[in-house]
Amino acid sequence: MCFSAEASFTVAAACAGAGTLSVMKCPAPGYFPLACLPLAFALQQTAEGVVWLQIAQSPAGWTSGFFPAVFVFFATVFWPTYAPLAIRAERHGAERRRTLDVLVGMGLIISFAFLLKLVGSDTFAHAENHHIRYASQTHDFDRGLTYRPVITGRDWILVPYAGVTMLSLLLSRLRPVRWFGVLVLLALIAVLLVDRTVLVSIWCYCAASGSVLIALAILQVRQNMTASPLNRP
Repeated sequence: MCFSAEASFTVAAACAGAGTLSVMKCPAPGYFPLACLPLAFALQQTAEGVVWLQIAQSPAGWTSGFFPAVFVFFATVFWPTYAPLAIRAERHGAERRRTLDVLVGMGLIISFAFLLKLVGSDTFAHAENHHIRYASQTHDFDRGLTYRPVITGRDWILVPYAGVTMLSLLLSRLRPVRWFGVLVLLALIAVLLVDRTVLVSIWCYCAASGSVLIALAILQVRQNMTASPLNRP
């Protein structure tokens, strides 16, 4: 599969449309964080589209600065916390709320760890075989400047990261959101089998593509609430 600025902007436009529809049709405040989820993906994919354009204009084939950092912020800092929070805002029983509270707490820890890494290093991006690889540049007193991938399939933190985000989606009351969680899981497995070094870019692209299911979930809730006022939170 080939990725490009056009592919990123196309997915961003689809997510923006799905997110706008979700927000406009959101039937209750508890579903508003979920309705906004495709809009966040739209911003993330727009940032990666700009990264593609910057790389194309760079003789060295790499770029750094604001837009790579924005993409990595969403990929590593934003999603581990926002995903469980969005699902937690739905109407749940006491036991499931406690489980989601734990996931939110774990997400906050993961996000904070990645935030420290993001602000403590420069983020670089370069294209290779139609994929973008993101790396952090840090200064080591012994080895000088070093470059390390933002996150790969070999990083231990991927386990709690994936667990928090995907388990949260699978705990949703809404079937399309659970489908979305399954798609995210399958995308992760596929990327790990094909090329672990481009995990961040491809996994986020696939997740963004699947996030249009959120609009279906919101419309489903709205239809159910319209049909039966007893379903209102």
